[in-house]
Amino acid sequence: MTTSAEEKKMADLSIDVVAKAAGVHRSTVSRAFSRPEAVKSETREHILRVAEGLGYTMSPLAQALRRKTSTFIPLIVPDITNPFFAELAKTMTQAADERGYQLLLCVTNGDPAKTEGYFVAMQAMYAPFGIVAPSTKVDTEALKRFDFGHKVVVIDRVEGDDAVPTVTVDSRRGIMLALDHLHSLGHTSIGYVSGIAGTHTAQDRMDAYLELSAESGSAPVVLDSGSDLDAGTRGAEHFLEMENPPTAIIAANDMVAFAVISALGRSGVRVPEDVSVIGFDGLALGARFNPALTTIRQPISDMGHLAIELAEKQNADGSVDHIVLEPELLVRASTAGPRK
Repeated sequence: MTTSAEEKKMADLSIDVVAKAAGVHRSTVSRAFSRPEAVKSETREHILRVAEGLGYTMSPLAQALRRKTSTFIPLIVPDITNPFFAELAKTMTQAADERGYQLLLCVTNGDPAKTEGYFVAMQAMYAPFGIVAPSTKVDTEALKRFDFGHKVVVIDRVEGDDAVPTVTVDSRRGIMLALDHLHSLGHTSIGYVSGIAGTHTAQDRMDAYLELSAESGSAPVVLDSGSDLDAGTRGAEHFLEMENPPTAIIAANDMVAFAVISALGRSGVRVPEDVSVIGFDGLALGARFNPALTTIRQPISDMGHLAIELAEKQNADGSVDHIVLEPELLVRASTAGPRK
């Protein structure tokens, strides 16, 4: 079967060719077709005229099949109901759009089989790379099976495989900030409620709490170290059963902190009058919670942008980077000095 001159011409066309001919960035061409409202009308009309003159029509899937590459970027997350992953998806959508990619949100609900299914889809769509934000340890064997060791960036650590680029936050530093803040308010007995077990992040925060408490001479008080979303409620129940409960509580993430505060409130325990509570994430929801949540803020926006930058860099020169970001303390209304 022979290829006509017209077919060859279409095969040679790309978004980069149109961008060069129109004198604009490739991301502007992408938005002109996929999100016309995001491009000035005169700019979009100019791009469409240039594209029409070249005989170019933008069909991302057809282009992916023809050129064996695409602009589709999967973001694989465990649970979109968790505001952390929702905020991450929002910032990564913006980061992808700025670079001319189209973000595809893939939700696994913690099922490894679904993760593998998305890897299959990545292959079928010729995705240049993907971003994984896991709720459990990353299956490096699955990455190798699908030859994605060089096409995936993980927002977490990857045990035993330094060949996968990662973006993480310094969990130990975050717990240190939380403890220092509570100590400065006069708290000496500080409890801890863990996040979802199985992630490096949750384990790092628990380890940091135990080690830093011991270093300060305080006895650690683990109210709950469970592996599900009810940890906050159980931690509050444990607190209520104690004869001498701690005067402050560190929650491993903001969602756990919200659950702790709500459960305590239902039993008549006031925050921060009776006990201080501090979270870890810096979710936007925390500022609107009652009381507004003191928390350790993760730079969620930076995490999304950097993950794409690392993936592009690895594609370009094969380099593998591991970036550790610094958290910061956000003091709001859920912490105060211990009750006299």
